[in-house]
Amino acid sequence: MLLQTRIVKLFLLVSAWSMVLGALLIASHRFGHRAISSQQLLRSFSELTPEITNNRSNARRDRKVVLGDFGREWKPRLPNCLIIGFSKCGTLALRGFLSLHPDIVSTLRELRYFTLFYKKGLEWYRNQMPLSKQGQITIEKTPSYILSPEAIERIYEYNSSIKLIVIVRDPIVRLQSLYSHTFSDDPKSSENPTFKEWCADNPRSLRVLRNVDYAQHIEEVFHFFPKQNVLVLSEESLEENPMGVMREAEEFLGLKPYFSRQDFVFSKEKGFYCFNTSSPHYPEILETVVLNKKTGCLGSGKGRDHPDIDGKFLKELVDVIRPYNVRLFRLIGKKFSWENFKDTPR
Repeated sequence: MLLQTRIVKLFLLVSAWSMVLGALLIASHRFGHRAISSQQLLRSFSELTPEITNNRSNARRDRKVVLGDFGREWKPRLPNCLIIGFSKCGTLALRGFLSLHPDIVSTLRELRYFTLFYKKGLEWYRNQMPLSKQGQITIEKTPSYILSPEAIERIYEYNSSIKLIVIVRDPIVRLQSLYSHTFSDDPKSSENPTFKEWCADNPRSLRVLRNVDYAQHIEEVFHFFPKQNVLVLSEESLEENPMGVMREAEEFLGLKPYFSRQDFVFSKEKGFYCFNTSSPHYPEILETVVLNKKTGCLGSGKGRDHPDIDGKFLKELVDVIRPYNVRLFRLIGKKFSWENFKDTPR
């Protein structure tokens, strides 16, 4: 009788573990070979084996998952790549596109660890990361890092061989984007200053100069990191040819080519590429990017109407900003084709 009881208990134990492994394997299939969040795993267990997931506190406490026969441990890992700048230059779109790659996981929000929360320590930083498996690249995006020499030095002390991605934009278009963002709550208010007034009626105002000189901040990065560790991209290239930018990023990160043209589709309404809702990867994209589920485009903050610029003031801006672009192109060893600066030499 005792032997039979033990056999029954052993059978029940094996059955329970089989259900757990089955749920994990189905969850793995559902989310592909991408990193799965704790919430995603718990949701899958709830749908598939509710009797196994009553004690959720244990799952939250451990935060480690072993995927059955694959034997691969999923856990939060510190980032080995950072998107460090610049704001209003497409960092959100870049992070979203990169998140398509099965060997990349990324944080949804800007953590600002190296600027605002450094005192919380690396364990806090690690625990903010998505789950990943060994060999995947974890990316964190905080555009303000590049504006802080202290943050750049902290990043170097954290990992001197980390990969850094910087994305820039036609400086005048960036100023227009910053203007639109500033008055996004009520863009048509009669109380809003004109673009020229917002620039203090001066192409050399502090507001202009601090947002158009990319080179001074990238030089600070090169003071600590070798150029081969820093990839500088253009927002315009991401809009016009996302596949080309993704290929460049894959090579920089040492990843195998993955992206397909069917992952992206040009939106005439927005004027730039969005995620293709018909792509077989689209369900995975929704797990990593906050966007309009119906259109596949990023939120309303992307693609806002830009203010018109008086012709005379535009020419003054171009004349003032052009030397900064020349310095940038010489620093990074390549030139971007920006609409307002077509005649800028390399």
